[in-house]
Amino acid sequence: MTDIFVYGTLCHAPLARMIAGEEAELVPANLLDHAVFWAAGQSYPLLLGAEGTAAQGQLLTGLSDAARARLDFYEAAFGYYLAKVTVQTASGPQEALCYFPEAVNDTPGAPWDLSAWQATWAQISLYAAEEVMQSFGLVDPLTIGQRFPAIRMRAASRVTAETYPSALTPSGMTQAQVNTHRRHTPYTNWFSVLEEDLSFAKHEGGQSPVVNRATFMSGDSVLILPYDPKRDRVMLIEQFRAGPHFRGDPHPWTLEPVAGRIDPGETPEQAARREAVEEARLDLLALHSAGRGYPSPGCSSEHYNFFVGIADLPDQIVGVAGEEAEAEDIRSHLFDFTTFMQMIDNDRISAYPTCHLGLWLARARDRLRLAA
Repeated sequence: MTDIFVYGTLCHAPLARMIAGEEAELVPANLLDHAVFWAAGQSYPLLLGAEGTAAQGQLLTGLSDAARARLDFYEAAFGYYLAKVTVQTASGPQEALCYFPEAVNDTPGAPWDLSAWQATWAQISLYAAEEVMQSFGLVDPLTIGQRFPAIRMRAASRVTAETYPSALTPSGMTQAQVNTHRRHTPYTNWFSVLEEDLSFAKHEGGQSPVVNRATFMSGDSVLILPYDPKRDRVMLIEQFRAGPHFRGDPHPWTLEPVAGRIDPGETPEQAARREAVEEARLDLLALHSAGRGYPSPGCSSEHYNFFVGIADLPDQIVGVAGEEAEAEDIRSHLFDFTTFMQMIDNDRISAYPTCHLGLWLARARDRLRLAA
C-alpha cells in the first residue's frame, strides 16, 4: 500500500514533490470523524478526532518505494508515524496510510487554512525541506528534528533576502551573473557551512574562472541599542562569546547591543521587542531603524537589522538576564552618552556593531532628545 492521505502542508504540491523527490498524483479525499486545526501559535496543522465532521485532504497516489522512504524520513524528524485509515474518495471508500504524531502536545487553534499557510509559510517550508532532504540517508531523523529550528531560520533568511534585497551596487550586477557549478554542505548543525564551485561576471567583461567559496550560513538578526533620551544614557549587555574565545582572545566577554535571531514568521521589529525583554527585561517605548546589512559579506550570510530602542533606563534596571534554555548569562550595564562615545573613540568596544549603533545615535541624539 503506497497511497498516503495528507491533510496539511503536504497538500501543497510543490512541498510534497520536494520531499518525495518525484511527482505524485493528488486525489481529493476526506477522513471521516476527524478535523484539521492550526496548532495554536504554530505554523503546522493538527489532525484530531471530531465525530460527525470530515478532515479534507488529498491522497498521494502512485508513490515509489524511494518516495515513500523519503516521506517517512521527513515525517519521522517531527515524530510522526504511519497508521492505516479508510478515506472517502469520489470513487468510494479506500484504504490508505496517514501520518500521525506520536504525541499531541499542542493546543488546537482555528480550523486549518491551507491558503493562509501558503501565503506565509510555503516558500520557507520549501527551502527548509530542501535542506532537510539533503541529509536523507546521511543523518538520522531525530537529529534532523533537533536541527530543524535552525534549518527553518536559514530558510526564512533566504526568503527575506529574495523579498527585501539589499541595494543594487553601481555595476548593476545581480545573482544572474553568478553560475553555480557544484554545491556542497560540509558542515551543518545549529549553523552550517555552504561550499560552492562558482564563477561570476567580471567588471571588465567576461567570466571569472571557476573558484571555490565557502560561507558560514546563519539567519537574520536584530541588534538594538537601548537609549534613554531623558537621562541621556545607553544600555549595553555583557556576555561570553565563542568567536573571541576561538580566536584566542584573552577577553572573550564582549559589550554589545541587545541582539538575537529573527524567528521565522517574525518581523524585525517584533524580534527586537522580544529580544529586549529576554536579554534585558526591557519594554521598548519606540524603535528607530539604524540600517541593515551584512557585517562580513566575504564569509558569512548573516544579515543584521539595527535599531535604537527608546527605553526608560533608571539605575535599578540593570541585572542578569537571558534565556536559560539557550544557556544565556547576560549582565546589563548603563553608560552615559559621553562615556559611551569615549569608549568607542578609545577602542574599548570589541563588538563593532556596538560602535555602528553608537555612531548612528551620535547623529540622531539631538532629534531624539528633543522628541522626548
